[in-house]
Amino acid sequence: MEWRVIDSGFNSPFYNMAVDEALTEGFLKTRRPVLRFYGWKPAGFSLGYSQKTEEVLDVDLCRENNVPFVRRVTGGSLIYHNQEVTYSLVCSPEDLAKHLTVKEGFKKLCWFILNMYSELGLNSCFACEYAWRNNSSTSSFCFSSFEDYDILIEGRKIGGNAQKRKKGLIFQHGSIPLTLDLDSAKKYVKEDLRGIENRAVSLDMVLFRKTGFEEISKRLKSSFEKVFNLSLKESCLSAEEERRAGYLESEKYRKDSWNISRVNQ
Repeated sequence: MEWRVIDSGFNSPFYNMAVDEALTEGFLKTRRPVLRFYGWKPAGFSLGYSQKTEEVLDVDLCRENNVPFVRRVTGGSLIYHNQEVTYSLVCSPEDLAKHLTVKEGFKKLCWFILNMYSELGLNSCFACEYAWRNNSSTSSFCFSSFEDYDILIEGRKIGGNAQKRKKGLIFQHGSIPLTLDLDSAKKYVKEDLRGIENRAVSLDMVLFRKTGFEEISKRLKSSFEKVFNLSLKESCLSAEEERRAGYLESEKYRKDSWNISRVNQ
């Protein structure tokens, strides 16, 4: 099966989440899998689906400083999105292997990221494979705690990935931080994040050079084709996907009823 690949460039947190949802809806009609890359402008936070916004984030300070925040449809913890490459993908279980469990599917879909790190000369692994890890505490902030299939480099977490499944559909998205602006994040996150520098890392930090969105998204595309032995066809949002994304942005993802109280689900 030939996959679509879409490079959406840099958009607001609200539009980014709206496009992801529009693509999942479109897949249910076309059954054509899609891989998408995008960035965040302005920088902002995304919250896991079940998080209570005002318990983890200083909402008043975010609004005072025009720092946007948006709730994801996937689980997990709070992420500060700034200089990074974010990917999302939509496919069916059959596009991977029909009988994979949720964890097996998640692990398989993350292999193209590990392969890219390997091609960059980096030694990465899943957290469950690391010789030592301290996962005794949970955190409201994604980069502070390790789940089994979080990706580590030099024992520190790089980015985060999350998945949502419906019948006949797998949706996954994740972030590859090029740099980390933890000082900015600390201003707005209510949890004490002292010491997080020892648990999180960015791509530029481990490569000791500056990368960029274009380079890393290109490498990820190539790695995806290699790992899954398929071809990606350059594409863009259809007129229907654009229309639906615009509606979802204004009527869902910019609304406090979704981002704070999570109604109108």
